[in-house]
Amino acid sequence: MKQGFYVKIGAIIVISVFFLGLLSFTNVYEEVRDKIVKVKCLSCLKLDPRTERSFTFLTANGEKHPDFVMNNLTEGVVFLHYSEDACPGCDIMLPIVQDLFNVSFGKEDMFYKKIVFDNGVVNYYYINIDHSTEERVNSYDIYDMKHVQGLPMFVVVTLGYDRGFIKPYYVALYGTLGFDKNIERFNFLKKIVEESLRIYDENKAGFNPS
Repeated sequence: MKQGFYVKIGAIIVISVFFLGLLSFTNVYEEVRDKIVKVKCLSCLKLDPRTERSFTFLTANGEKHPDFVMNNLTEGVVFLHYSEDACPGCDIMLPIVQDLFNVSFGKEDMFYKKIVFDNGVVNYYYINIDHSTEERVNSYDIYDMKHVQGLPMFVVVTLGYDRGFIKPYYVALYGTLGFDKNIERFNFLKKIVEESLRIYDENKAGFNPS
């Protein structure tokens, strides 16, 4: 009888010590959790970006376009490729985009290149939000047009005609683009870039970045 009583007391002590230890590590847990869920990985979400293929003049948060985008729009389309370290969807899409633009760099690199594509110019920016400059990282909120807060995200900024003015005109695409095969993802991005270059050519003569 007494032996059973002591066993119960011992079990209570062990459980108490466990929960006290868990509480002592709460801050560490929260920091890790916040880091992981800071931006959702869209490869895990049932989002079909094929229905989201629409250009807009309005930035997602009402702020103006970043200087590095505006300055490059005088020469060609701007392609922004947002990524982060812990993101399976980003791992899927990175080699596809690298093949599309014939570029090579590491996942943690900060990369930019002016690319001749389909007789036009694409200013390609790879922006890993864990390793890039503040201006480039902050641009994510400007272009998250569906307020998804997820990665990977691809933004193509071209020029469009809006009530007498030529303005930046962009589309945001998310995740693995709603396709199961890499060749489908590749072809979809290629068509978006080609369409953006066509629109750019139609409007570039009237563009004034100031």
